[in-house]
Formats: sequence, C-alpha cells, structure tokens
Amino acid sequence: MNARTGNIGVYFFERSRKGNLRRVLLIGLICAGLLLYVGGKVRIVGLGYQIQELERETRELERVNRSLRIEASSLSSPERIETIAGKRLGMVRPKKKNVVVVKRKK
Repeated sequence: MNARTGNIGVYFFERSRKGNLRRVLLIGLICAGLLLYVGGKVRIVGLGYQIQELERETRELERVNRSLRIEASSLSSPERIETIAGKRLGMVRPKKKNVVVVKRKK
C-alpha cells in the first residue's frame, strides 16, 4: 500500500511540475507579448509628438524665412542704395555728357 501511494504522489507531482512549467512559459509569453505591444504603442505616441514638434518648428522657420526675404529685398532696393550712396558716401549722379553707353557684341 505504501508503494502504491508513493507512486501516485510521484506521478501527480511530476505531472504538476510539467503543468506549472507550461503555465509559467505561457504567462511569460503573454507578458512579453503585452510588453511588446505596449512598447510599440508608446513609441508610436512618442513619434507623433516628435512629428508635431518638427512641424511646428518647420512653420516657424518658414515664417522667419519669409520675413528675411522681405527684409533682403527692401535692403537691396535701388532707391535705398542710391539714398545711402548720396547721403553717407557723398556720391552724385554723373552728368549726361559724362555717361558712355557700351554695347556688348553678341
């Protein structure tokens, strides 16, 4: 009777160990899958925030670029250059008899 009871206990214990190992592996796989899923979602949200920040920065740089182009065109206008040449540098327009027009050969 003792031998029989001992065998049943050993058999039950071995089967239980296999079942526990399978459960642990299954739970580990489920946890790993959930971690990968949640990690992917977190990464997607982070990239979304990064895209929004870069788009905002792009809009700001385009605005600065437009204002710099306007400023450059106003600074290089012929009227402004002529005014600076006359007032700051003391330059004057040449008389018409001193102007020589040179035509370029084609």
